[in-house]
Amino acid sequence: MTEGKAKWLVTALIAAALGAVLLAACGSSTGGADQFRDKTDSALLDFGEEGSDAEREEAEEAVHGFFLARSQGDWATACGRLTQAMLAKIEHLAISATDLADKSCPSFLGAFTSLTAQERHDSAIVKVGGSLREQGSKGFLIYYGAGKVVYAMPLGKEGAAWKLASLSSKVLD
Repeated sequence: MTEGKAKWLVTALIAAALGAVLLAACGSSTGGADQFRDKTDSALLDFGEEGSDAEREEAEEAVHGFFLARSQGDWATACGRLTQAMLAKIEHLAISATDLADKSCPSFLGAFTSLTAQERHDSAIVKVGGSLREQGSKGFLIYYGAGKVVYAMPLGKEGAAWKLASLSSKVLD
């Protein structure tokens, strides 16, 4: 092999390796929010930026923990997964629109949440995952539910923890 061909081969190999590294750094088009683009054209897929894997896992744990606690009627744990703003709304509603003696979030959810056996079952086994879209202290966990339906759960960052900013996920059409 001539010296010119050897240099060309080395240059080509370096360029190919660099291209592979750059493609890996950009991520796969099937991960993050991109995995949902064939199911929905929701603007939430482009909200903010894609969260890190660690942030996404924390958000998944918050959402899964809420659904699991709800399925078990563990209202104190469910309420512990909610943002302060959501808790304030619930407690305001409990004070202004009910005659409950205990106006706390657990008491309110316990009194006004009714799940069917199927809903309890589905909530207990839900495994969320997918994409965390975040901007500042606001975020959305986007995930597949039953039947490959795409959902987004609004989240708020309080301190270092993601918490739910809603009692239910939104279906993304």
